Amino acid sequence: MPAPPALLVGPGGPQRERISELLREAGLEVTVLSESDALARRELPPARLLVLAHRGSRTDREAAQVRLLSHPALHGVPLLVVGPETDVESYGGALARGAAAYVSSDAGPGELHDLALRLVRAADRRTASLAGRPARPERRRTRRPLLLKVEVEDRRGGARLAGHIVDVGLSGCRLELGTSLARGTPVGLQLHAYRESTGIVLAGSVRWTRPDESGMHLVAVRFNGTSAVVARRLFGLPG
Repeated sequence: MPAPPALLVGPGGPQRERISELLREAGLEVTVLSESDALARRELPPARLLVLAHRGSRTDREAAQVRLLSHPALHGVPLLVVGPETDVESYGGALARGAAAYVSSDAGPGELHDLALRLVRAADRRTASLAGRPARPERRRTRRPLLLKVEVEDRRGGARLAGHIVDVGLSGCRLELGTSLARGTPVGLQLHAYRESTGIVLAGSVRWTRPDESGMHLVAVRFNGTSAVVARRLFGLPG
């Protein structure tokens, strides 16, 4: 099986070289470009993962990710942002401007490998789920990839489950969990930014659950009440 292609964007230097090497160790085929080179090209190499390695200020980094995600060739490609900070504001700012995930530039090899491969797997799963379906471009524009740690409270049974949100849209999100949840189960999703809790809890109910090819369970959740409005602001969703 060919290595999944990844596009790494950022200024040349030791950080970009380190990230490039770690992505290759994870089994990805990596193309490396500066931001100016990437934006100047009408066509870009096919990518199942976009990585922005930016050592500048948070403001400059967020502006760079917005510019990259506006490139037509990168629409729908999950973006992993690598930056020097680990605070909640930097993490939340990256996600609010379209990133699927954020990681510290000091992250170890195992953490970066896991993030990259999870994002590729989620992108592949999304592509497979859309295959053969009638085109619904308005839905595809509002649902986007995400990889966010979450603690799920089963408000019916009382259990607390660790997992990840793997994509999000205006009406709800999909979770990757180690166990299934019954349809209709009310849940609270406590969001985590990198290693800290954000203090934000989104309310919802389970729409469906199905086993995933990785052995995990994919759980679809519909947001309840004002949680849809909060999610739209948190994740920069249109509408």
